[in-house]
Amino acid sequence: MESFGQGASHAGSRYFVVTEDLIEKCQQDYVAGRDLGRTVFYLNADEVTIIAVESLEADHILGSLPQVIGKSLPPETGDWALACLAELLLQGAGDASQMKRISKAVPDQMRHDAWDVLERVLDSPTASRMLWYQDIYFDVAQEFRIKKDLRAIDLVKRGLAHDLRYHEGGNGENTLRDLAEFYMWLDQLDRGLALFSGLLHNDPGDVWTYNAMTFTFGRVGLVGLGLEAVRRGLELVEATGDPEKLHDQLIDAQDRLHKGEKRGREAEVDPSVLAALRAALALDFDAGPREPVAVLCRKLVPDLDQVQVKRRLTVSDLTYTPARRPLSPQAARKLGRNDPCWCGSGKKFKHCHWRWDRRG
Repeated sequence: MESFGQGASHAGSRYFVVTEDLIEKCQQDYVAGRDLGRTVFYLNADEVTIIAVESLEADHILGSLPQVIGKSLPPETGDWALACLAELLLQGAGDASQMKRISKAVPDQMRHDAWDVLERVLDSPTASRMLWYQDIYFDVAQEFRIKKDLRAIDLVKRGLAHDLRYHEGGNGENTLRDLAEFYMWLDQLDRGLALFSGLLHNDPGDVWTYNAMTFTFGRVGLVGLGLEAVRRGLELVEATGDPEKLHDQLIDAQDRLHKGEKRGREAEVDPSVLAALRAALALDFDAGPREPVAVLCRKLVPDLDQVQVKRRLTVSDLTYTPARRPLSPQAARKLGRNDPCWCGSGKKFKHCHWRWDRRG
């Protein structure tokens, strides 16, 4: 999908799970007052309404730029529009950082504002069906991790709980590895190593766990333990034929570990935790119960069910009320290219729905 402001018809975000064509179809049918139960076969009328209203709100807010920048948005602004605004701020920060005459403070402030907006997305009570929240949780958590802020751990857990609730834990094992890494980056070595140990005990034949360990251990000063993990990972690759194509990556990790300057932090680890991990590293690759992901997540993160999860957004939660009026192809042709678009985005017709309406 094209980014908003670069020729796209609609506000966009990397966190979307819908296409621009679907957004356009939902908007057109909603504004025209058509039977939304027939818009697309795999969505019901309420789902089409939510897509249309959320995306029209985003188009309207971002169509009002630059007035929006620097002003506080209404508290009821939807997650969809906020995610689009964050995307725009991050793109703007990247562009501004390349301009020699722009002070470094400008892109820094834009990035700061973008992360604040994404935090607001995560703190709202409802979740849009059309945003991939796991990536938002992870990205904001990364910002906290860089700042050594322990709130990063809570955000990763919230992403995991959201995944279990709405996506059956499809990314659960990856998120557990992320959580283990975050613990270690934030100097909670025992908790991170215990989590890695639990992952290995469940499935010692998962090469991605060895890969994550080798990536992290050297950077936090566990070079000796990292070399044990990479050796075991390479043995697994040799035994399985390297279906995940990780051999070269593991070799690179091994080289970095040998060159690592931070060493010796194994002495800071609880001996029982260290012994459990080494026992897990010695398991046969075909051992392990390989429990269902939901069971594994709750076993390794005992407080997971106490983590608050956003509820699904419903039609009754929508606060933005875009106009609904039939617009036939003949009516669309009466609009001038430079007239405001009928959808309320604030953009000129030629930069918004013109190319779609002319298809009629």
